[in-house]
Amino acid sequence: MDARQLSALSQAFDTVCGTSDGSTSVKHKYIGENLIVTYTSVVHFAEEYSLREQTKRETERSVTMINDCISKVKPKYSELYGKSLKIKELGSNDNVEIISASAMSPRKIAYYRRHVTYEVK
Repeated sequence: MDARQLSALSQAFDTVCGTSDGSTSVKHKYIGENLIVTYTSVVHFAEEYSLREQTKRETERSVTMINDCISKVKPKYSELYGKSLKIKELGSNDNVEIISASAMSPRKIAYYRRHVTYEVK
């Protein structure tokens, strides 16, 4: 990936996906020829049994938000670089990190993160 291509891709991401609403964000970074898109959200788990259900909802939401972001980045990249963006998903993973919990309260606060790795062609 040359400097002009990298600049156009970064600018496209910052224009259409670079914002957060305080509880969710979609960010990107580059490692070699790979693009890594990361979705992060703050999740409030009401009780222990709701952990799986809420995590499933966050998984669906993260996939939708990342796919929406990618679909918006492609035309913006084409406009900036003059060529279409060709990427291939190499894999993804997600995790939940509990950041606040108490034995006195069933409520837990956690970060949900999904990382999707793409090869830029």
